[in-house]
Amino acid sequence: MKLFFKRCVLGIFAILCSWTLTSCSRLDVALSWADTYIAAKVDDYFNLSSRQNKELKQALRNNIHQIRKSKFPEWAQTLRQIAREIHDHPLSEAVVDKYFRQILLATDSLQPAFTETAVHFIGEARPDQLEHFERTVHQKNVEDEKKIQNSQKTRDENRKKYLRGIELWIDSLSKEQDQLLNRHLNENPFPARALIKNRNQVLEKFSASKKSPEALKDFVRSYYTDKNQYADPEYREALRNYQTNLEKFTYQLLKSLNEKQKQSLCDNLMEKATLLERLATKD
Repeated sequence: MKLFFKRCVLGIFAILCSWTLTSCSRLDVALSWADTYIAAKVDDYFNLSSRQNKELKQALRNNIHQIRKSKFPEWAQTLRQIAREIHDHPLSEAVVDKYFRQILLATDSLQPAFTETAVHFIGEARPDQLEHFERTVHQKNVEDEKKIQNSQKTRDENRKKYLRGIELWIDSLSKEQDQLLNRHLNENPFPARALIKNRNQVLEKFSASKKSPEALKDFVRSYYTDKNQYADPEYREALRNYQTNLEKFTYQLLKSLNEKQKQSLCDNLMEKATLLERLATKD
C-alpha cells in the first residue's frame, strides 16, 4: 500500500505547492479537482471499479475538507511568520532550520488525515486488485531502476522541478544562484536506490499482512499513523542526509537573494497565507 499512501499525501502536497499566486479562483479549481487527481493515481495501482472510484472520491473530498479547516490556518500563520523574519531580520541558520523543520512536519501531518479512508478502501479491495497493486509496484521499481542508470537525465528532470518551485516564489535566478543550484544537484542527488529498497521492504510487509482482512487493515492503520516505523534504516539515514543538504541549500539561496527577490518572496508568502485563510473558512 505504500504507493497508495504516498500518492494521497503527495497529491495534496503537489497541488498546494503548485498553486499560482495571483488567482484565488485557480486555487479553488485546484482543490476542487484534488479528489479526482488522487483517485486517478490510486486507480493506476488498483484498477478501481466505478463504485470504488465514486466512494473513494467522496471520502477524499471529506479528508481534504478537514485538512482545509484544521491545517490551512496553521500553515498561513507559518507563512506570515517566515515573511516577517525575511523582511525584518538578517537570516540565520537557526531561523531557517526552525521553519524548514516546521514545513517537514506539516508535510508529514497530512498522511494521518487519510487513515480511515485508506483502511476502508483496503478492506473493500478484491484479491485480484491487491495482486494488481503488487505487480504494478514491482513494475514501478523496475522502471525506477532504469531511470537511475541514466543519472544525467534524472538530474536534468530534478533541476526542472527545482526551478519550477524556486521561480514560483522569487522569479528567476541570478547566474551565481543558478551555479549554486547546479552544485547542490551534483553533490546531493535524491537517494532513489535507497527509496526503491525501502519500497520493496514495505511491500513485503504489506504482502505478509494479507493473511487476513483484519491484519491487512491493521497494517494500513499502523502505517498511516506512523509510516516512519516501517522505514528501512538505510533509507531513513539517506533521506535525513538529503534533507540536511537541502536545508543548507535553502539557507544559502535565501542568503543570496537581492532586495527585489526578497520582496517578491515576502509578497508571495503573504499572498499565499491570505489564500489559505480564505479557503479555511469556506464550507
